[in-house]
Amino acid sequence: MSLFDEVAKSWDEKPSRVINARKVGSSLLNLLPVSKDWKVLEIGAGTGLLTFYIQPFVGKIYALDSSSGMLSVLKEKIEKYKVSNIYPLFLDAEKELPEGEFDLVVLHMTLHHVKDVPSLFNRISSRLKVGGFLAVGDLVKEDGSFHKSNKGVYHFGFSKEEIFRYFKDARLEPYVFRVVHSIERNGKDYPIFLACGRKL
Repeated sequence: MSLFDEVAKSWDEKPSRVINARKVGSSLLNLLPVSKDWKVLEIGAGTGLLTFYIQPFVGKIYALDSSSGMLSVLKEKIEKYKVSNIYPLFLDAEKELPEGEFDLVVLHMTLHHVKDVPSLFNRISSRLKVGGFLAVGDLVKEDGSFHKSNKGVYHFGFSKEEIFRYFKDARLEPYVFRVVHSIERNGKDYPIFLACGRKL
């Protein structure tokens, strides 16, 4: 059982997580030309905090996660709210991605858990339609104090320069980088950014 399996049941009880997902989701909807025709892949969807925020505005969302516990909570919410356009997928994105082409791929507070970012971004790029977007919501570069334990954390946030370099190396044109929220923790503020790249 992974750490995320263990905390899945109580994940949504932390207000800061709900607010963060709402802030990133709101910014995403404002910054991108989101359409009801869009097919979306969310990597690291967890319990679906961001998934449920954006699902009314898109066609289909494939919600991928490598934690069965998180996906179990997500499935309960899908049933409870009778949502028909969210499709949970139990997959490890660092090993494989679902087949097909997507208009948008989203990672929210997930990228800092990814060991090999360039490899993942290249695979994502191959799944994006021409004109499609990769959107990343995550921590601005920090000193490693955000998490109680840094087990499974491979990056202490990201700078704009880093993210844009990853985009360019994956043949994605940098579209926007914007600080959209800040989480207060340990007496410090940790800014959260939303960055988007576009496949030309």
